[in-house]
Parts: sequence; structure tokens; C-alpha cells
Amino acid sequence: MEKLDLIIIGGGAAGLMAGILAKDKGLNFRILEKNERIGMKLGITGKGRCNLTNDIEDLNELVSKYEYNGKFLYHAFSEFGPKETKEFFENRLNIPLKVERGNRVFPESDKALDVVNNFYDELKDYIIFNTEVRSIEKIGDMITKVITNNGEFVANDYILATGGITYPMTGSTGDGYRFAKALGHTVNPQYPVLVGFKIKENFINDLTGLTLKFVNISVIKNERIFKQKFGDALFTHDGISGPIILYLSQFTYDMYNDGFEISIDLKPKISLEELNNRVNELLRSNGKTSIRNILKELLPISLIDPFLNSFNLLSDAKGAEINKETRLKIVNGLKDFRLNVIDSEGYERAVVNKGGVDIKDVDSNTMRSKKVDNLYLVGDILDLFGPTGGFNLQVCWSTSYTAIKALSMRRKGHL
Repeated sequence: MEKLDLIIIGGGAAGLMAGILAKDKGLNFRILEKNERIGMKLGITGKGRCNLTNDIEDLNELVSKYEYNGKFLYHAFSEFGPKETKEFFENRLNIPLKVERGNRVFPESDKALDVVNNFYDELKDYIIFNTEVRSIEKIGDMITKVITNNGEFVANDYILATGGITYPMTGSTGDGYRFAKALGHTVNPQYPVLVGFKIKENFINDLTGLTLKFVNISVIKNERIFKQKFGDALFTHDGISGPIILYLSQFTYDMYNDGFEISIDLKPKISLEELNNRVNELLRSNGKTSIRNILKELLPISLIDPFLNSFNLLSDAKGAEINKETRLKIVNGLKDFRLNVIDSEGYERAVVNKGGVDIKDVDSNTMRSKKVDNLYLVGDILDLFGPTGGFNLQVCWSTSYTAIKALSMRRKGHL
């Protein structure tokens, strides 16, 4: 049995980056991939366009975007940040890039498969497909071999790059958590985050596809605002998603069992008093017009009937028939439109998950396990995540770079 320098378990973003870097270091390695192709999740990221990173130059600003365990990434980002990432993809993988709104970096082709295919072309001689790891054996604090459905593999060092448990149809089914736990690591409970909300109200399906632009949405907890965010949201067939909701879902991961409300301020740039005056003027100047038609000045058409029904208001009531009490209901509703959240869209739609291998078990300067001497952990298997916009792929690139650099130096006797 050949003893390799390195075995990389997982052919996703982190594993592929580790593979290219290991190749460039001249290491004798193999990537074990349980699927029949690599980069299955990478191929659908960014809605199929592959948002590779976020072009933030300042290290402190970059780390601040990771509100959960972000400080762990300081060293990795200082070694290999967005600047180095762009240079890698343009110069090493020959993929021209472009920067779009919000500093999001994409291939010029807008094709995630170009990224996957370039990785494959570089690594096809090093990947063993349809190879599912069944167990990892160790003696003392050293891994001795990996047992798969295609036999046993032995190496000096090992990298776990198996990802998390989101989009399980791509192969991210949490295998790495099981391996890490068996090897003595603490694995924190997992929850889907960066994910849409499922809504209780029956009218939600009628709003499918409606985008709310420049609104403020608050999560209500114990009758108080828990978290809030300004921006855009999108109604789905059974709930609400979009940038605001994905952001808020970072903080609601453990709230779904009891359910909670969200409050949508549909007119966040107008004060309650100003809005009251505007609605009053609309009602007075359109006394013979139905409230449904009057509200076309204030709401998207598809939202008007659900809005009126939520306050038990008749859509054919005329402007002149709306008394002060009813007017205030409308005004308050425009500033505080409530929906009941009953669940998230789950792991099938979540960008990433909270939970995973506790970062206390990993050296942030090397990505080396503190429990197993010849093991490194990279990418989504770690209990940390960032917002949407290329931040989570940056974790994959940076942690893989840090791991390969560290294990290469160690092999040379420098660490």
C-alpha cells in the first residue's frame, strides 16, 4: 500500500483549493470524493454564477463581517484574503473576474461550472471518485489510515474538507462531523442559517415572486425588537426570503420551535406622523375611490388585499368612509405589518449551517487539529460562517491555504 504525503477528504470548494495548493507544493496526495463528480455545491453557488469572494481590502473590516466566531479567521485572512483569492483565480486558474455591486466577485463568464471545470482539469489525476469514507482509524494522537468502500488509504497528513449539511443533495450530509467526533473533537449542534422563513399566513402563496425593496424588517422576540435589517426581501411560495431574511436568520436558528413574528416597515423612510398625514390626504382627495385603489399609491398591487384582510378592512370601502380609527390601523399597518414565522426553509435551502467542529479544537494559525496531530480541518466543517456575498467561499479558500502552508512547513521541519 502506497503511503501518500496527504489525503484530502472531500472534493468541494475547500478540498479543491487544498488540492491545487498541494499540487503546487509537489506533494503526493489524493482527493477522496464520494460523488461521481467534484464541486457539486460549488457549481450552484451564487445562483449558478459562483460568487467567489467579497472584495474587501481592509482586514478588520473583512473579519467584522463574520459576526459568529469571526476572530478565528484573522490569521487565515491575513495570509490569503480576497486580494490573494482574486490573483489565484485569475493567474493560477486563468479565470477572468469582475466585481459587482456589494463588492461581490464573479467569473466574467457568470458560470460557476467554469470554476469547477478548471479545478477538475488541474486535479483529475489526483481525484478518486465514488469513494466514500466509512471510518478513520487512529492510534494515540495520529491517524493511521482511512477506510473506504474502495479500500484503505494511508498518508502522513490528512485534511477533512467534507463541508457542512446544507444542500444535502450535493453530498454535504455531515459525514465530516461524524468523523471529527469519533476522532475526539467537540461537534456543536447544527442549525440551518442564511435561509428563508416559512410563514403561517394563508395568503403567502398569492405573494410568490413579489419583491419588497427598501423595507425594514424586525424580528420580534418577547414583544420587543430582537434584530432588524434594512434592504430587500422576496416572497416565496410558502414564506419570505431575500437578503434581509437571510441576514436575520443568523440569529433566529433556535427560535422556530416556538415560532415568532416579523414586523415589516413598508415605509421606513417616512415617519409615522408624515405617513399619517399622507394617508389622510389621500383619503380626503379620493373620497369616492375604493380603499383598494387608494392603496395602489402606497403598496404593490398583490399585497393590497392581504394587507386589508389582515386588518379586517373591506377592499371596496370608499375613502370618505374611512374613519380616524381605521385610518390609524392602515398607517400603523404600513409601519408594522406582521407575519408569523413557523419554520425555516431547512437545510435544503440554507446557504450554510451554524454548528460543526468547535474552533477551540483547531489552531487558527495552521488549521491543525489540537486533538489529532496529523489532521487539518478546513472550510464549512468548522463552526463559523459569514453572510452571503462570497464570504463563506472565502473561508474555504483561506483555511485551505493556511492548512497547506502549515503542513508543508512542518514537513520541512519549520513547524
